[in-house]
Amino acid sequence: MKTYRQAILGISVVCLMLFSCNKDKGNYDLKPIHEIVVDQLNDGKEIEILSGDVLKLTPGVKQENTTNGTYKYRWYMYGDNYTPAIELSDKKDLDIKITAPIGGYTLMYVVTDVSTGITSTQQRHMTITSKYASGLLVLDEKASGGDISQISLNGDIYKDLYSAANGGNHITTPGSKLVGFFYKRGLDIQKPIFIFISSPGKNTVEIDPESYKESGAFSSLLATPPQSPVQLSDITGMSSGDPVYAIVNGKLQFSTGGTSTPLFQGALLGDYDLAPYIITTTAGGRENIPSQTYLITYDQKNGRFLWFAGFNVGSFNTYSTDMTNPGAFDPNNIKKQCVFSCYSNQYAYYNWLMKDAAGKMYFYQMFPISTQKAASVYLEITAAPEMSQATIFAGSTKLPQIYYVADNRIYLYDYKANSARMIYTFAAGEQITDMKFAVGRVPAYETEYRVLRTLDKIYIATYNGTEGKVNEFDVSATGDIGTPVKTYGGFGKITSMFYKEKR
Repeated sequence: MKTYRQAILGISVVCLMLFSCNKDKGNYDLKPIHEIVVDQLNDGKEIEILSGDVLKLTPGVKQENTTNGTYKYRWYMYGDNYTPAIELSDKKDLDIKITAPIGGYTLMYVVTDVSTGITSTQQRHMTITSKYASGLLVLDEKASGGDISQISLNGDIYKDLYSAANGGNHITTPGSKLVGFFYKRGLDIQKPIFIFISSPGKNTVEIDPESYKESGAFSSLLATPPQSPVQLSDITGMSSGDPVYAIVNGKLQFSTGGTSTPLFQGALLGDYDLAPYIITTTAGGRENIPSQTYLITYDQKNGRFLWFAGFNVGSFNTYSTDMTNPGAFDPNNIKKQCVFSCYSNQYAYYNWLMKDAAGKMYFYQMFPISTQKAASVYLEITAAPEMSQATIFAGSTKLPQIYYVADNRIYLYDYKANSARMIYTFAAGEQITDMKFAVGRVPAYETEYRVLRTLDKIYIATYNGTEGKVNEFDVSATGDIGTPVKTYGGFGKITSMFYKEKR
């Protein structure tokens, strides 16, 4: 048996030796790969183009050892939020009018050798902008009616954009105003800013933030609209979530968000009539706030603060009693009229100005928790000239200050010092009609997830009976504004302004 095994092993070794000596005669017809070389798009630089302009690119295409190759070409792009690809062209060179929504995209160029299937790809980031993408919107009134103009950040003025986009029609006068907010889910369709026109006695309408054409009634965003007229007085999103809140006919409408266009499921339940201010809260990404509330509002009807926290339509809440730390005041028993609210210079504290029946002014500051400990600061304001007559305010988020207007005078109220001083006076006969900060609205960790942050410019609109003007001021480190750095004229009476930050 042993001899037999040895014989088999020997035969196997001989066979292996014979096969290893055999020459491989296979004819694999190997061919060299002729790579395609495509020039960098736009010389390797990022592409910036205005919506509506024509993009022309003529990249060179070469292939090794090939003079008359046959190729297929594909130009396409996709959004920074990985939106579906937008096909642009199947030609070698790109020559196309850009009509996609403004925002960031990646432009792709693919060249394929038809005979071999070899491909080469070039890509370049592209930003589509609009001359209307950022700047100050101005709603003014003339004899013909209301209209919207825009002052761009470089100072260019584009007049009468609303009437031009809406067949010569004008906005209802008097008293219409612009209402808008940043909606991060709107980035999915490159539309993070929503803008509405709210007119007394009329249904609020939405306008396209780039063309200013009416895009529909605001009521189309409401699952159960209230009785007409449907009027929007404030709208904002959360800093750390998708929900959106809107005050409509004095009630708070709730949207879970999560879609490219918000749909409001219904109004929060309860007996209330809200002041036109919504404060959505944040912990800044820096602390844990037990029993944190998502938003704070003020009920004008019953003279009390209300809060809400949840992801479904429910009831408004009052503040529970905490006798171990009752706070500076009872938020359930204010019994005054709210005249203004704003975010403070501290991310988790929120400011409210109140007036009592005798015309006295008060300052309240709230912290975002559900007990009476939310009542952070209470002040009776005794050293703020003409504040009780003021109807135009603007709050800073950099300094503990609130600006207010009396006729042609600007005052600066410091709520840490509980006193105000006059900082600017316009010429006699110039009435101040609106005042707005330049703002940032994109919540981020670096900005403590605030839904609104004031920048170092403030715009003050005036009217002398014949001409409206926008006066641009730089805000100093102390809150002073000096004299206007620019003045833009030729408007009617300006009733509302809205700042669109740079995108």
